[in-house]
Amino acid sequence: MGELRTYRDKRDPGRTPEPFGEVGGADTDAGGRFVIQEHHARRLHYDVRLERGGVLVCWAVPKGLPDAPGAPRLAVHTEDHPLEYLDFHGEIPAGEYGGGSMTIHDAGTYETEKWTDDEVAVTLRGEHTDGRFVFTRPKRNEDGKDWLVTRKSEAKARPPRDVQSPRVSVGGRGLKLSNLDKLLYPGTPKNAVIDYYARVADTVLPHLAGRPLTLRRFPDGIDGESFYEKNAGRNAPDWLRTVVVPTPGSSRGADSARFVVVEELATLVYLANLAVLELHVPQWRVDADDVPQPPDELVFDLDPGPGTGLVECARVACRVRDRLHDDGVVPVVKTSGSKGMQMTAPVVVTDPGRTSEYARTIAQELARETPDDVTAVMAKDRRGGRVFIDWSQNNTSKTTVAPYSLRARSVDGAPTVSTPLTWSEVEACDDAAALVFSPAAVLDRIAEHGDLYAGALDEGVAPPD
Repeated sequence: MGELRTYRDKRDPGRTPEPFGEVGGADTDAGGRFVIQEHHARRLHYDVRLERGGVLVCWAVPKGLPDAPGAPRLAVHTEDHPLEYLDFHGEIPAGEYGGGSMTIHDAGTYETEKWTDDEVAVTLRGEHTDGRFVFTRPKRNEDGKDWLVTRKSEAKARPPRDVQSPRVSVGGRGLKLSNLDKLLYPGTPKNAVIDYYARVADTVLPHLAGRPLTLRRFPDGIDGESFYEKNAGRNAPDWLRTVVVPTPGSSRGADSARFVVVEELATLVYLANLAVLELHVPQWRVDADDVPQPPDELVFDLDPGPGTGLVECARVACRVRDRLHDDGVVPVVKTSGSKGMQMTAPVVVTDPGRTSEYARTIAQELARETPDDVTAVMAKDRRGGRVFIDWSQNNTSKTTVAPYSLRARSVDGAPTVSTPLTWSEVEACDDAAALVFSPAAVLDRIAEHGDLYAGALDEGVAPPD
C-alpha cells in the first residue's frame, strides 16, 4: 500500500485547493487508472500519476512522455498522491509547494507489465497517450528520485497508424481522430458519438456560441471515471477559440480559467474525439472582445424528488410556463436527458443577480400554492414526493447542460439526449418513457420540427420587478 504522510507534510489544506483523501483499498497492482497533468510551476513539466496500492504513484517529467522509441527522458519520482488527484485541476497558490496552474493533459487506464523498486513497465491507454513506457532508476542514483522513462515498441501487433488515428478535414480544419471503435456507451463507439455531434451541429451551435463551456469527459466511457474540465489543454489547436474568464469561488481555488467556446463544427468534432460527452453552458456570453456580458437567459431546473419523476415535472413545467406568461416572459422546455426537465427563457438584465431573484420569487410562489407538490428548498429532506424548482441555477458561476447535449446515461441500448419538447408533449405527458430520446430520435425530431429550443435565442424581455 502507498502512503500519504509525505504528501500531507508538504501541504496545508487551509492554503491549497489540492485534495487530502485517504489511502484507498482497491487492488490495482495489475493496472488501473492514470492521469497526466500539465503543471505550470516554476518550470513547465508533466506529472504522470499511476493508480497503485490505494494511491497515485507519481513522476514529474519535464519534457513530457516520449512520443516515439528512442533516448530516455528524465522522470523525477515524487511523493505518492491521493486518488482524488485523478480529477484535480486548478491553481495552486503562489508560495505553496508546487504553486502554479494544473490542468489535465490526458487520462485513461493502464496495464502493468513489470513493477519493481527499480523498474516499472506499463502500457498506457489514453486519448493522447497510447503505448508502452518503462520507468527505470539508474544504479548510480543515490537519492532514488531521478529516474528515466523510455517509450518502447509495442509488444504486439497493432492496427496501422493511419487506420487507428485517421486525419480528416472538418470545415477546413485538420483533425486527427483516435480510438474510433472505443465504446463510450454500451454498444455505442466513439465514432457514433462524433457522428451525432457532427449531424446536430447546425442546430446546437447557435445555443453554444459565445458561451464558455464546462466539458464533462469520459475517457473510458460512461462506465468509467469522468471529470469536468474548464481549461482548454495545452495541446488544443491554435484555431480553437478560447477565452480566459474569472472563476470566483472556484472549488479549486483558481481565479480564472481558459474555457473553450464552441462556434464551429470542427470544435464539436475535436471535443467528441476527446470523449467529451456532455456540454454544460452558463446563462451568459462573452462579446467579440472576450468580455463577459450580463445573463441573457433565465433558467429553471425541475428536479424530481423521491416518489416523483418526469410526469410530475411536466405538470410543474406547465405551471411555471403559465406564471411566466403572466409577466410576458416566454420559456421553452426540454428534458435534462437524465431524470428531470429544464426551462429557458430569453431575458434582458443589467444586474447579474436579477435573474436569480426573479426565479426564486416564481419558485417560492408555486411552492406556497401547492406545498405538497412543489418545493423551492434544496434540502434533501424537504423533497420527498415533491418537484424541486431549482432557481439557484441562475448564477454566473453555474452551468446547465446544453440542449441537444448527450448525457452519461444509456436507455434501451442508446445514449440519452437533453431534448427540446413541444408544450403539447409536456401537457399530454403521462408516461416518462415517452420523453426519453436517443440521438437518432433527436435527429428525426429536428428534421420534423426544426429547432424546438429556438425560442431561447429570441430577443429577451426584462423580468418585472
